[in-house]
This record gives sequence, C-alpha cells and structure tokens, in this order.
Amino acid sequence: MLDEQKQHWLGKARDYKAYSLVLFALSAFLYIGTLIPNAIDETKRPLVLGGVFILMLASIFFSHRSNIYARKIEEEA
Repeated sequence: MLDEQKQHWLGKARDYKAYSLVLFALSAFLYIGTLIPNAIDETKRPLVLGGVFILMLASIFFSHRSNIYARKIEEEA
C-alpha cells in the first residue's frame, strides 16, 4: 500500500512539474510577443501582459505543488 502511495505521489509530482514547464514556456512566448513592435495592438497589450502574469502565477503554483509531493516521497522514504 505504501509503495502504491509513493507511486501515486511520484506521478502527481511529475505531472505538476510538466504543467509548470508548459505554462512557463507559454507565458515566455506571449511575453516575447509583446516585445515585438506592431505584433499586438496597444489596446490589447495590457490584456496580454495580464495573461502572462496569470500564467506565471499558475506555473509557480504547479511547481510548488510538485515540490510538496516530492517532499512527501522523501519523508516516507
């Protein structure tokens, strides 16, 4: 039972780390898009930057969740 729990936590830790990396990459591409002249209308730029901010927060959240499960695995070892 304990080994099953560790495998479950390991799966969650890997999934959350993958979510974090995907959201970070997406936010980086969107941010780079705001730096390119005339790529985004000036009226939409604050909306895109807000989206970048939200994606970065989500990335940090999922990275934190991944670390929580990794710590649980280490504590049970």
